[in-house]
Amino acid sequence: MRIINYLDVHELLMKEGSIIQFILNSDPLFHEHKEKIILKKGETISQRDSKYIYILESGILAQLIGKNNNRDRIICTSFLTANNIILNNKFSQNKKFDFSAISKVKLIRIETSIALEILEKTPFFTDVLLEIIQDLNKREYTFSSQFQYQIRDRVILLLKKLALEIGMKTENTHILPRGINSYHIAAYCCCTRQSVIKILNDLEVEQLIKYKHCPIEIFDIQKLQDTLLENV
Repeated sequence: MRIINYLDVHELLMKEGSIIQFILNSDPLFHEHKEKIILKKGETISQRDSKYIYILESGILAQLIGKNNNRDRIICTSFLTANNIILNNKFSQNKKFDFSAISKVKLIRIETSIALEILEKTPFFTDVLLEIIQDLNKREYTFSSQFQYQIRDRVILLLKKLALEIGMKTENTHILPRGINSYHIAAYCCCTRQSVIKILNDLEVEQLIKYKHCPIEIFDIQKLQDTLLENV
């Protein structure tokens, strides 16, 4: 069986944490050295030069590609929820990721050197890695494929995705977490905040959502979907 260097699979580990978490949790070193930290809403962490890796226990983080200067646009690549893992640049070549707390967030952190010591005891199986690659390819396609749509449709697609994945369902309506606002929607959809505000206002006028002065509430996902189909 071929032994795979963990540092050679950093791109796979960046978004898929279930296997690495299982390995860490099975070793006493992890429980001896792990620390618990809490982020308040709006606080951020960066993995650009961090010596830690993090496991998300609860709450929601927005994964942001930071900007090098005032002309670069901030892009939100995903919303992380419980059991996601955040690795530093020893695992990932991309050193631009910041993570912003959408809500109160509980994290477990451990020094990268300890994590590597644990991981080196247990090599990956090739077939497991192939499954992870396939899964990551699907996720990357989902993110990149949104740009075939107009901005309004991107916003509608994201609202539907968030409603189904992390929204609170009450009868026929879905309420998004309070921390998700026009800033994060604009970052994910790669457009201006002003464009998002106009689209949300229009959807509210059409009585598809409730937006102002409260968490975003989606009244009927199917009706929202129907407006998307009309505009594709």
